Order: sequence, then structure tokens, then C-alpha cells
Amino acid sequence: MESKTEKMTKPRFVLIYDFLHEVGGLEKLMTIHAEYLKKEGYDVEMLFSDIDRKIIGQNQIYKNLKIGEYGFGKNRVLKILGAIIGFNKLKNMIKPDDIILSYSFPVNLTIRNLKNKKIVYLNHFPNFLYLPLMEKIIWANNFIRKIALTSSVIFGPILRKIDRILIKRASLIFMNSKFTKNRLDQLYNVDGIISYPPVSKDITPKIDNKILEKYSIGENKIIFASGRVIPDKRIDWLIEAFSKINDKKSLLLISGQVEDKQKIKLENLAKKLNIASRVKLLGIIPKEDLIKLYSMADIYTFSAPKEDFGLVPAEAISCGTPCIVWGDGSGPNEIIIDGVNGLYAKPYNILDFAKKLEIGLNKKWDKAKIFKSSKKFSEKEIRENFIKSIKRAISSVSLK
Repeated sequence: MESKTEKMTKPRFVLIYDFLHEVGGLEKLMTIHAEYLKKEGYDVEMLFSDIDRKIIGQNQIYKNLKIGEYGFGKNRVLKILGAIIGFNKLKNMIKPDDIILSYSFPVNLTIRNLKNKKIVYLNHFPNFLYLPLMEKIIWANNFIRKIALTSSVIFGPILRKIDRILIKRASLIFMNSKFTKNRLDQLYNVDGIISYPPVSKDITPKIDNKILEKYSIGENKIIFASGRVIPDKRIDWLIEAFSKINDKKSLLLISGQVEDKQKIKLENLAKKLNIASRVKLLGIIPKEDLIKLYSMADIYTFSAPKEDFGLVPAEAISCGTPCIVWGDGSGPNEIIIDGVNGLYAKPYNILDFAKKLEIGLNKKWDKAKIFKSSKKFSEKEIRENFIKSIKRAISSVSLK
């Protein structure tokens, strides 16, 4: 057991991300890391340049966490941009002995002059700096991303050089998958540590037939997808593939935060393909409902290309549901074993994705093998490795 003296000498951890406007995989992961560190007895605070307070109120994951805002002003965009160039409150919010966990390039840029010890978690490289131009244009689906895209066109070479310098300053670099590590070790000439986003222990099979009535499913087969419904997740591809399957008694259910413009676009696509009555955009649903739909779906689908990890397929298999993904060698291929807990579709071939949906709906899956395949993403194993790496780093004399 730790003595009071040992507890008092423990450093405080500050987890920083650009802004909190939605709850995607990265935002969830930050709360998980915060909880890991809290359980080890560390004082922990999460900081964002701008916060949508409704998000905190609507999501239980933030309930017991300290959360602060370091941007100045009221205009959201100016607040975020101002924070990056130095117009922020961080000097008054971060103590010299605090250890900073950064989750993005803009944050690395924001904290560049702070002398604190720094750890970086990389989900991927900064998309606006390294994606091919056409992919950047698809990625830039909101005003802030469009500003980032414009900056990369004008200042790209300089920003890429700065990005590499700032990564080199980190004393510990986590990466979210082998796929990410293979790309970024080479890009930055570093040796990152893989730390998968874990599946919460709450994600376990839950069967409740009331859910069938709640979402008007009836006796139809369920193809399920979830997560942020944004253009780069290519839900449009999924809807197109669904329109081509022969099983007309199946429903495509899609849950997750979606802006009105994107929802209308996808609904119009479903109408055009004459499947509007079989495609349901559910929006944000309660976590309990999400788990029940994971558990009761016939198959889960993940249509995002070149995804760095993709936590939702891992959550789906933890509930015993097979998943259809692209066989493009990206993060989801570290989760899905072709033919065991899901199927690979030929990369970005919508007809083949439709074929795999059809096979997945009719295949007799071995649930025991699906559950077994999910164990490597268990919270306990990932937490132990994460904390072990943190402790090793903060006890090292080389920590900057």
C-alpha cells in the first residue's frame, strides 16, 4: 500500500485535446485514459480549448472527471485558432510538474513552449497535412477542417516539418494499432508503443426483445452500424451496398451523431435507391440500447476506409456479432479475422461489400469463437500495459 508521502509526490496528469464538440472514438478514449490514471491514484484533468457543455451533460462518461477550458473568447473558431497561436489560459492552468498527454498536432503546437514532460497519443497522422489532396477534400467536412485544409495548402511543408520536430520532443508515444505504428514509425522515425482503445467492460451481450418494438424492427434481420455519421466514414457506400442485397426483409440501422445536412443527404440517397423504408438513421441512442443492438444484430458493418483502428467493430464482436469490414489492411483487420468473427470485402468494391453482407446474414457463425477473438481488446489487459508504459516513462531520467 502507498504511503501518504508517495501519494503526495505523484504527478498530476493533464490530458489535452483541441475541442469537445462531439463524442467520437478519441473523446471516449481520453475519458478511458483519465479513468485509468485516476484508479492509479493520480490527479487528472482534461482540458479543451472550447467545450460544448451540452455534450458533457448528455454523456455519463464525463460525470466524475475534471474538465477545463483553456480558450479565450466566445466565438468558437477564433477561440480554437487563438489557443493554438498562444492566446490561451494554459500557463495558469498547468503547473511545471504536471505531465501532459497530448492527442493531436494542434495541441502539440499549442503546448510547444511549455517545459512540461510530454506524452503523445497518436490515432493517426494529421490528416490535413499528409492525406492525398482528394482525401483531404472529403475529410474537410466542416468549417474548422476547411481552415486546416487551407493552412496545409499554403504552409504544408513548414507545418509538416514542425509536426515532426514536436513528435520527436515527446518522451513516450502511444499509437492505437499496428497499422498506425507501421505508418507513423516510418514517417516520424520513432518507435511507438501500441495501446489499443479498449472495449469497456460494460459492453457485454444484452438481449431485450423490447428493443425490437422500440425501433420498429419486428421480425426483420438487422444490419447495424454505429459511430459518428460523417462523410469520411462512407455511410453512403454502406447504403449503396445494402440496396444491392437480395434479402428484402432486412433493415439497416445506423446510430450515432449526425448533422442535419448529412442526414438529409443519406435519406435522399436511400429514397433514390428505393430502400428508404428499410434504412433507419437513429441519431444518438442510449448506451444500453447501443449494446442491445450490438447483441441482437445479425451482422455489424463498418464502411470507413483505411481506418486507423475502429473501436466499434471491437465492441460488436464483444457482443458476439460478426462484422463486415474492408480487407484493406487497416486497423479493423487487426480486429476482424476473415471467416471467424466477420468477413473482408474487396477494398472499396461496393458490389463485393453487398455480397459479404448477404453471406454474413446467412452464415451460421460460431459465437464462442467470436467472443474469444474479442479478448485481446479487454479493458484489463490494455489498462495494465498503458499504466506500465506510463510508469516506466515517468521514472526515466530521459523524460523531457
